[in-house]
Amino acid sequence: MTESKDQEQSLNMRTLTDLTGKRKYTYALLSLAFVVVLTLVLYLVPDYYFLEKMTKETVQKILGLYQFPVEDGGYYFELDDDKTLFVILTNIFVSLDGHGGYTPVIRSTNPLAYRQFAVVRACTGMQAGALLLSLVIVTPADTKKKIKASIYSLIALFIGNLLRIALVIGMTIQLQSAYGASHADAWFWAHDVLGKPIGFFGTIFFAMVIERQGVPILNTVSLWIDSFLDLLKNISDKIRKLF
Repeated sequence: MTESKDQEQSLNMRTLTDLTGKRKYTYALLSLAFVVVLTLVLYLVPDYYFLEKMTKETVQKILGLYQFPVEDGGYYFELDDDKTLFVILTNIFVSLDGHGGYTPVIRSTNPLAYRQFAVVRACTGMQAGALLLSLVIVTPADTKKKIKASIYSLIALFIGNLLRIALVIGMTIQLQSAYGASHADAWFWAHDVLGKPIGFFGTIFFAMVIERQGVPILNTVSLWIDSFLDLLKNISDKIRKLF
């Protein structure tokens, strides 16, 4: 019985990559649209204040273990005054979270690096989490494997995100206090140069965790890329025929 289910699951995985013609493009378009919409819903709609608070408290303890002078910094008003569509949408949903847009803060008390670090929604790791969960949902696979993959990846994501934030804050304080870097330069090197690549490769790692549980989300992504390249080729061929 188990062997039969495994064979059926394997066939479903191959079927996704073997799609051709109209079925391939229809699935690619619908699945991509579904993932984009669901990712935005999962990231913007839920109230992640509990994750912000948990992240702040845990990171503060980690930094304390390594003798970084940090303390509870109270709260920060998260709503942004930028006019981009994504920020406007984020502000709308954040203001509905029941906390008035306020988010917890870690404060460095080092006299050479006195600054505050707000643990906002983006610091919870749920940007990547929402995307990965959406990919899990849209990818053909056994429901039990999807649930297992989601749990494992979210646990790995939460732990990895805590370590990333602790590293970024610790490095920012160290660059200011030990090397005399400015606020902006210290944050740039810690958050952008170090933190963002860690987040990028971390997302790839979490995707591999999902793949290991038998949910081939990379097949879905490959199908999107292949369909897009086919579209570009068709457009190029039609342009050549015109001239």
